[in-house]
Amino acid sequence: MKLKHLFLILCVLGIILPYSAYMPYFMQYGFDLKDFITQAFADPIGAFLSWDLVIAALTAVVFIIAEGKKLSIKYFWLPILCMIFIGAAFGFPLFLYLRELQLEKKRK
Repeated sequence: MKLKHLFLILCVLGIILPYSAYMPYFMQYGFDLKDFITQAFADPIGAFLSWDLVIAALTAVVFIIAEGKKLSIKYFWLPILCMIFIGAAFGFPLFLYLRELQLEKKRK
């Protein structure tokens, strides 16, 4: 299996698995960003995971911008938007997929 295919699989998992956990919460409470953040940081384990995700996502954004410009990746900004509006588990593998496509193109 090519690496780019693995990144596509991770994109799919990165949208299905988080949203399968989130949708029951959303159906019960609706979309309330303040309540969502309060719940995410409600206990030490949640706070640990939330901060871990925030730092990892910020690091990914810096990497996406730097690598996207360095390799002249078209639409490198799209994964950043996906990270903001969908989730880091979707947006970052999407960038890695686009990066692999660009690297393949440069190799040929």
